[in-house]
Amino acid sequence: MERKLSKIYTQYKSLPLLLLIIACFFLKICKAEEIISSPTNPLKVVDGDSLEIGSSRIRLTGIDAPEYFQQCKRKNKKLPCGKQATEHLKKLTNNKTVRCVIHQKDRYDRFLCTCYVDELDLNAEMIRSGFAVTYLDSPYNTEQTEAKTKKRGIWQTKFMQPRLYRRLKELQKSK
Repeated sequence: MERKLSKIYTQYKSLPLLLLIIACFFLKICKAEEIISSPTNPLKVVDGDSLEIGSSRIRLTGIDAPEYFQQCKRKNKKLPCGKQATEHLKKLTNNKTVRCVIHQKDRYDRFLCTCYVDELDLNAEMIRSGFAVTYLDSPYNTEQTEAKTKKRGIWQTKFMQPRLYRRLKELQKSK
């Protein structure tokens, strides 16, 4: 019996090493792809939820910022909330390295990403600061509740949801 156990042990003693090698290989393959800004791969803020890093077009996933020319109202005064959202994202990213984790591509061939400056989740911060709303299956509902409760950004105004604003503009163009 001891001989059989010794033979089995000898056959499989390198198994932990083999599993470790397989795990390292697997983890390297499964690591999320990233796009990182740099002097040779510059960042451009397109609007409140879109970036370009080099030639890569990026949409911040889970958020929807007012469109660039979209306006909001406060006390019957029109405010350029789309431009304000764009300016806020520019302020968050100005002269900083931005790292975007790619999740997938959308129908417009843009990368859907969660982007970071150091450890700051830019997607969450745009919602938290009130310059964007949640979009589709967003993980940022807590941040939106906080912004809405504290009347930050567009939550101080009357505004049309960005997706409805886009739809209205599409209908107006088709007439």
